[in-house]
Amino acid sequence: MKTAFILIAFFLITQFLGLYVGNEYINYINYAIKIGELSGRPEIIPGVSPESIDSSLYLFGYIMVSTAVILIIIKIRKSVIRILEALVIFTSSWFVFDFLIPVDVWYLSLGFFLALVLTAWKIFRPTILSQDVAAIISGAGVGALLGASLGILPSIVFILILSCYDFVSVFITKHMIHMAKALTERPTAFTVAAPHKFKELTYVGVKKAKKKFHIFQLGVGDMVIPLMFSVSVLNKFSIINSISAIIGSTIALLLLIYFMNKKPQPLPALPFITFGTFAGFLISLLIA
Repeated sequence: MKTAFILIAFFLITQFLGLYVGNEYINYINYAIKIGELSGRPEIIPGVSPESIDSSLYLFGYIMVSTAVILIIIKIRKSVIRILEALVIFTSSWFVFDFLIPVDVWYLSLGFFLALVLTAWKIFRPTILSQDVAAIISGAGVGALLGASLGILPSIVFILILSCYDFVSVFITKHMIHMAKALTERPTAFTVAAPHKFKELTYVGVKKAKKKFHIFQLGVGDMVIPLMFSVSVLNKFSIINSISAIIGSTIALLLLIYFMNKKPQPLPALPFITFGTFAGFLISLLIA
């Protein structure tokens, strides 16, 4: 159960950190619209309205292309993954730090320098600790940005499409398992990890670790997607509805971890988490 508590803690930190950043970003957008600096909510896809379902379809297309690129990189030269990882950590953590600590230093934001430090720590000191810290902060940034930039309907459609894709990629094509194994050969910020003692032997190892031990890994995408929905809820509903969605996704994740501990096997986490997220949100609408 120790592993479950650690992963749930990581999940909740990501959700509430991202929810705070997303709320601050939404307030910033609304203020910019009020004073005339923006004519409307920024488009995450140029030329496509944030309220249009086309936004979710374009985003899914980008994910398909990105997945194909990563699979090609894994096959040809895995070291390039570190460059991609560094770019993701730097840009997303910069976004988070700028809203957490809105201070300028030498004509640049303090967040810029903090993002540089975090990225360098993760890339040049790749440990489980640096992996988890970088994954939590960057995951919070990506989820907050997506959620604030998408309407609730496109967000729902996007999550449902991704959940179906997650199921297919694990149980049918199984390319997600191959990609996960390649990405977890060393600590990368694409997952969060916690030490774990499985009842049965299963693949979990990290190469070049000073000490060999089993770890349980959760993909950052499985934290980003429910966070995205919770932040998008803020545009139309209240913080209570967002928190209810987070509670639902947390309960679903806890049940998933319990099931995987009883019967270790690769499972698509997103369908479970999506169900819990929507259930929590709907319950909040019924009792509000």
